[in-house]
Parts: sequence; structure tokens; C-alpha cells
Amino acid sequence: MPSPRVLVFQHVSYCPLETFGACLAGDGIDPVIVELDKGQAIPDLDPFDVLIVLGGPMDVWETESHPWLIPEKDAVRHWVATLDRPMLGICLGHQLLADALGGEVSRSQTPEAGVSDILLSETGRKHPLMQGFGQSKQAINFHGCEVTRLPAGGVNLASTVDCVNGAFSAGSAAFGIQYHAEATDTLVNEWFEHEAARALAEQLHGPDGVTHVRQRVVGAMPDLKRNAERLYRNFMRIAANGRGP
Repeated sequence: MPSPRVLVFQHVSYCPLETFGACLAGDGIDPVIVELDKGQAIPDLDPFDVLIVLGGPMDVWETESHPWLIPEKDAVRHWVATLDRPMLGICLGHQLLADALGGEVSRSQTPEAGVSDILLSETGRKHPLMQGFGQSKQAINFHGCEVTRLPAGGVNLASTVDCVNGAFSAGSAAFGIQYHAEATDTLVNEWFEHEAARALAEQLHGPDGVTHVRQRVVGAMPDLKRNAERLYRNFMRIAANGRGP
């Protein structure tokens, strides 16, 4: 069976595929990465089998400062609502999926920064995307906005204590995860080179927030890496089958 043709929408250099990139390379898959923030155009979607939409610091409504968000949302909508092909949206990608399909994204009442317990819903515990995770898993969250209303037909798969829609499904095989399953401790350190990330960590965890988050991430990294690889395998197995349950 030929390898799936994977298209990736990237929004900033410091939110790359990271762990998922290593997984793709291990499978001999060379994805086409569109760097939207650098002005790269979205290609014809028809030749591709899988879409991955990554994270970023911008918000879904910031179309004046990031005008490429408009064609990106159009592409996501076409991919899911018309082509009905497998998609995984991560953090901003999760929010773009919801927004593009008619859901709602708003400022979080309680933002998140650090290692979170991802609590699977009853549906999530039975869903092939979450196969092998039991009732919960660990992952890195780093966001100030969240999906506050799922699009029509969207199904909640997971939450955290502070974020109801931590993961959801749409269409036959499109998924959004608010958390950064792909992130590593190296990547988190790169995030902390930016003032906004440091400020969020200090807002939530006090003056030593950056150190707190770094220590938690390093301590949890073996588990986080295993969880990322499992999620990748689950998603790619769904993609190979062409649809979800």
C-alpha cells in the first residue's frame, strides 16, 4: 500500500510537527509543509490524503493581521465538509476546525500552561483515536483561547478540569485536540523565548512559573512521548481506513 500523502499547515516556526514529524519520517512519509505565516500558498487539496493543522500564537479571528487565516479556514472547511478526509488539528488547528465548521472559539476563562490530565469522555474512551489511553492521559496544554461551542455534529472526546472541549471529532475522520501532543521539552523551552509564553506561565503558576512548567514537562516527557506516538498511530490507522467509527 502506498504511503499517504500528508499536507501540513504550519503557522510559526516554533510550532512544528516535532514528535509527529519524527513519527512521519519513521514511516517513510515526507509531508508537504505549507508555512502560511511566510506567505506560502495552500496547494490544490485533491492530491492529499491527510491534513494536519498545527498550533500558533494567533487567534482564529485575527484575520486582519493574519489574512491567510481566511483561505486556511476555507481549506479546512472544504477538506472536512466536502472532501470528508482525515484531519488532525492541534491547539490553534483544533480551534480553526471548530470555527471553520460553525463552532465558537472564545477567550478561556482559565487559560492553561503546562502538563495537564486529559480526561476522556465516555465516547472518547471508546473511540479509536483514543485507543489504549484508558480514562485519562497526560499532555502539554498552552493556550489562552478555547472552543466554547462545538460545530453541528461535533462530538466531545476529552476535556481537562479547565477546558471542556479538550478534543472533539467532526465528519467521519476529522479531529481537534486543544493540547500539544506533539510538543517536547525542547520545544517548550523555545516557547519560553517569547514574552507572551513566559507571562502566561507566571500568571498561572506564580513568579517561578517558567521553572515550574519546565520541570513538570521534563519529568513527564517519557510518558508524553509515548502518548504522542500512540495518538499518531491511532490517527494514522483511522486515516488508512478512510474514516472513523
